Formats: sequence, structure tokens, C-alpha cells
Amino acid sequence: MADDNAVPPGMLPPGGAGAAPPPPKKSGGLFAPKPKPGGDLTKSVSDLAGELNNISRRLMVLEERYTSLRKKTQVTDQNMLNSNKKFMTEVQTSHAEMDELKKQISDIIEKMKIIVRELKECAKRQEVEVLQKYINIWQPVNFVTRDTVMKMVRDQVEAQFKDLNIRLQEEDYIKEQIRIALKDLKLE
Repeated sequence: MADDNAVPPGMLPPGGAGAAPPPPKKSGGLFAPKPKPGGDLTKSVSDLAGELNNISRRLMVLEERYTSLRKKTQVTDQNMLNSNKKFMTEVQTSHAEMDELKKQISDIIEKMKIIVRELKECAKRQEVEVLQKYINIWQPVNFVTRDTVMKMVRDQVEAQFKDLNIRLQEEDYIKEQIRIALKDLKLE
């Protein structure tokens, strides 16, 4: 523990700069003989006044220290409250972000499961290669559809009818020419 006569920092000792205060005089205590009246009384009163001044000075220093410590404590408390408030908002923000990330991850997992199910239903490479071989053998590109066949038949029939119609017209024309020629022959 510090010396009772120690002077607080920033305070000068009563004897001047750098001088140590005089050690307190030891009294006999409660049962000590009482001072003799007379010349010692003024010395005792002056000593008592000096002690009171010393105690009041120390009390003022302690009060100042207590006040400054209380102010520092208030500032520290306010800083801690502000820091705690900021920390709590950051924690809440982090929790919200974590919840959003969890939702996104669960969505991604669900989509991956769907993709895996779809891929299981898809044909395997060997199956595709077998189909490719059959397609190359059959060459379905050269296949004809019903509509194409029907159109080709219609076109062919119409061509035949046109040809037949032309022949009939030619025959009618030839017949007409023969009649005209026969008529001309008969008239002559």
C-alpha cells in the first residue's frame, strides 16, 4: 500500500518542490498522557491545522480523481453501449444474410436434385450410339411423308390427265380436220 504521506501526482509537497513532508508526529493514542497546557497548545493547534489542511488537500485531490474516473467511466460506458449497438446491428445483418444464403443454398440443392432426376431419365451414351447406328443404316432423311407421297401422286395424275386431255384434244382436232377434208372431198 502507498505511503499515507505520499503526495498525489501534480501536487507539490508542503515543504516546497521536491521536499518530502515531515513525518506525522506519533501521539500516544487514546490513553496517552494529555498535553500540558501552555506553549505546547499553540504548537498542537498549528499542527492540527496543518494536518487538517493536508487532509483537506488530499480530499480535494481524491474528489478530483473520483470525478475524472466517473467521467471516464461514463465515456467508456457510452462507447461500450455504442459499440454494442453497432455489434448487434452487424450481428442481425449477418443473421439475415445467413438466412438468405441458406434459402439460396436450399434452392440450389432442390434444382440440383431436379437436374439429377432429369439426367437419370435421359438416354445413356451407349443407347445414343446404338440409335445413331440404326439411323445411319435407315437414313430417315430419305424417307417420304404421306403428304409428300399424296402430293407426288396428285401431281403425277394431273400430269397424266393433262397429257390425256391434250391427246383427246389432238384426236378431236384430227377428227375435225378429217371431217373438213372429207367434206372438201365430197364437195368437189
